[in-house]
Amino acid sequence: MPSDNYKHYLLLTKEDLISIIEKKDTEIHNLLSKLKETKESRDKYRDYNQFHIEEISRLDKIIGEYKKAK
Repeated sequence: MPSDNYKHYLLLTKEDLISIIEKKDTEIHNLLSKLKETKESRDKYRDYNQFHIEEISRLDKIIGEYKKAK
């Protein structure tokens, strides 16, 4: 038994329903593609950030050793 929110779908033809489903399917595929791109960007920037943190730590050690030597 469909809820009241979806009763209007009962008035649509099969072709209209198929069209709606195809549009929603395309929308889902587009969203999945954008999600994949977003995750790839997130991973790339996380790797960049990790690299910079490691470099800053390495330079801090070098600076600390340099200050001790003076």
